[in-house]
Amino acid sequence: MGSLDGWGLLGDGIYANPVLPGDYSDPDVIRVGDDYWMITSTFQYSPGMAVLHSRDLISWRHVGAVLPDVSELGPAYRWNRMERYNLGIYAGSLRFHAGRYWVHFTTLDEGIFVTTAEHPAGPWTPLHCLSDEAGWDDPCPLWDNDGRAWLVASSPGHGRWITQLIPMSPDGRSIDLAARTVIDDFHTSEGNKIHRIDGRYYVLHNEVRGDGNRVLVIMRAEALTGPWEKRLLLQGEGPDREREPNQGALVDHPDGSWSLVTHHGRGGYAEGRPISVLPVEWKDGWPVVNPADPGRMLWRAELPVLADRAADHEPGGRGPVEGSLELAPELESAPELALDEDFDGEVLGPEWEWNHAPRPGSWEIADGLVLRASRPLRPGELRAIPSTLTRRMLGTNGSTATVRVGTDRLGDGQSAGLGMLCRDSSSITVCRDGDVLGLATSGEHDATGPTIDVGPVWLRLVIDARGYVTYAFSLDGETYQPVGNTDSVSWSDYRGARIALFSTGPADDVGAARFDGFRYRVEPRHR
Repeated sequence: MGSLDGWGLLGDGIYANPVLPGDYSDPDVIRVGDDYWMITSTFQYSPGMAVLHSRDLISWRHVGAVLPDVSELGPAYRWNRMERYNLGIYAGSLRFHAGRYWVHFTTLDEGIFVTTAEHPAGPWTPLHCLSDEAGWDDPCPLWDNDGRAWLVASSPGHGRWITQLIPMSPDGRSIDLAARTVIDDFHTSEGNKIHRIDGRYYVLHNEVRGDGNRVLVIMRAEALTGPWEKRLLLQGEGPDREREPNQGALVDHPDGSWSLVTHHGRGGYAEGRPISVLPVEWKDGWPVVNPADPGRMLWRAELPVLADRAADHEPGGRGPVEGSLELAPELESAPELALDEDFDGEVLGPEWEWNHAPRPGSWEIADGLVLRASRPLRPGELRAIPSTLTRRMLGTNGSTATVRVGTDRLGDGQSAGLGMLCRDSSSITVCRDGDVLGLATSGEHDATGPTIDVGPVWLRLVIDARGYVTYAFSLDGETYQPVGNTDSVSWSDYRGARIALFSTGPADDVGAARFDGFRYRVEPRHR
């Protein structure tokens, strides 16, 4: 099934950061019983807002998504428009309250949304819009001990994004924007998380400082009306500022210890914004990240929690913690970050997400993934091909993705391919031209490969540690021939690069391609 050698668990009670070496941006994490649940932003990808599960905070598996179809947010997310690059579902919050799981999130254009579920793997209730006012970002709720409820979020003000506190109805179904108050307007703020711990109120968020550097700060007050104190909690250092660890969640463990889960927020890296976990100790009512070297990044550490510890600890000021939940058998037995896919189940694995919502009727799982040809919205652009299925690129030292493509149902002019979806997208395709099947690559360096008599054909991409990709094909799945030249793999629209499967043609449904035997191998971590 493949493995992530050198990331996450290393053995002997030690782990290495990042524990999720891929684009798991804007995380929020909570513990309920002995289960840890994470949500992570997905922008224009569908399903929206990924949900992951862990028993030790280090090894994670995808278990579902909050929004099954991102086009519920509006027509711009649909296959025939695909207009939400760098928009869509941003940072959200995950909370457990009144026996249900709650997710709040915003999109910059469509408003503030909430949905709930009895189980984080879903199903989630239909989205409820708390406000359709544009411009709000990164919300998080608090149900206080006095029965009142609040939502903290950011919005533009004074030339920057400022943190504000908004009254919310106790049932979570309405907010009063007119009664909002400013908590912090000194720096641009993002990724808000609000807590009540041991009788005090805390707001965790990142700040964009004057030099453009993002740092993690925490604010504290005895009452929501303030006054608020602030402390720097974590910052990167060195030439790349260690990828700016700056946004995430404080998480408690059954034994009373704490951890910080953070993404590395600096853009420009092809794999996006990965996740790290750092130890936390409380001192004089303030959390201290990496107490051995306070406020600094830590790349190796002891495991924060053992999966078999009892889950009966009750954190001060937070009320009782209920027991762990059962996962569906197919999810409970799934490997952490499953790397391989045969498309032999009844549904797509939760690691896979469509680039915008797919065209209805354009795909099915039937002895593999069948993708019917979809006419591109703009010729020659992978980012403009409807019904493109993607998964996150992982690691920083290189990786290899291979997939088998059945060609017997390809229509005339239809192409089926494997590629990298990013700013400078590239791909390898097999295309039917009459009775001839030909190989080609497109991207920075278009190239025509050889023709073949029959399929299936195996397509392969290889990403090296420098962030470049090369393509190859095989007729037996063992011996590969290169096609084309080297292309770059890039960050784009505040997202990491994605591996993509697609099928396109001169018209919709001129034929169909069958994909199976997807294999993904990630090079070991060298840090």
